[in-house]
Amino acid sequence: MEAVSRLNNPSATASTFTLLFVDDEPDIVDSLHRSFRKGYKVLTATSGQEAVEYIKTQPVDLIISDQRMPGLTGDEVLKAAKELQPNAIRILLTGYSDLESLVKCVNEAGIYKYLSKPWEPEDLKLTVIRALEHLDLDRRLKLASEHLKDAYMDAVTMLSFACEGKDEDTGFHVQRVQHFTEALARELGLGEEESVHMGVMSILHDIGKLNIPDSILKKPAKLDPDEWAIIRKHTEHGVRILGSNPFYDIAREIAGGHHENWDGSGYPQRLEGEATPLSARLVKVADVFDALTSRRPYKEPWTVEAALDALREQSGKQFDPAIVAAFMRLNEAGTITRILEEYHG
Repeated sequence: MEAVSRLNNPSATASTFTLLFVDDEPDIVDSLHRSFRKGYKVLTATSGQEAVEYIKTQPVDLIISDQRMPGLTGDEVLKAAKELQPNAIRILLTGYSDLESLVKCVNEAGIYKYLSKPWEPEDLKLTVIRALEHLDLDRRLKLASEHLKDAYMDAVTMLSFACEGKDEDTGFHVQRVQHFTEALARELGLGEEESVHMGVMSILHDIGKLNIPDSILKKPAKLDPDEWAIIRKHTEHGVRILGSNPFYDIAREIAGGHHENWDGSGYPQRLEGEATPLSARLVKVADVFDALTSRRPYKEPWTVEAALDALREQSGKQFDPAIVAAFMRLNEAGTITRILEEYHG
């Protein structure tokens, strides 16, 4: 395998993997250092305390520790390693009589493997190679996942640019809606990752407008009933454009539901209350507030205070009251002003 070949190639690994060997017997750590110094960067410690100091200050890829040492024992060293460098491979050297410590180490330190003492040098070398192969593969998978995530994000951005066309101010609009939505989600107690994802997916809330003629979108006057009927279809167009990929589940909720009203008077399904997904209810508040405070072909921007009054007045009608209250808290904390100042044309 390519990974094994690369791991056995000193020139390929010397600057890549760092090994830490821990044993209170200097002869043992010296022997381990000699065995692996040609292929890896090797650190040695003759006490648990010394090992933990290394782990606190230097990136380590693999740690092999003896169990029975004065002071900190091997399971304690590896438990500390799990907390300080959770991605490092952890291996315990132990004797048969250390079975209780082994069980503790498995449960608390999440070790990759244990080796019985005395060990066979070739078994140890193979264990290190396999462990680093596992680590290398895990890193490659994480990198591939990040690349895939970046590709999805690029797709979101490109779709947004396609939707917004040459209207630069509207481009800033989706950025503000993104950060209003993210801040609202966080304020309401959603986790960081979920809040960020919801904010990013809000960028696509009006993607269905790709199917709406510019003559309607940019009309510098009020729309007539027929034009309103056409523009209201953008919610359905958006859901269809976003397809069925699970990555865009939240985006589809938002695209299809951000014109529903809390009291059931919205469109396209006249959903009431929490029947509209939370993501869409958040974006509705963010979207309306930003639309009110932005210049459009048919209107001048409202003041922030006037827009906030409109949210309060429509709380329980157009908007989820809990979300309006969260928006007011964010305004009092200065978050709304910061986003308005950071993302403006």
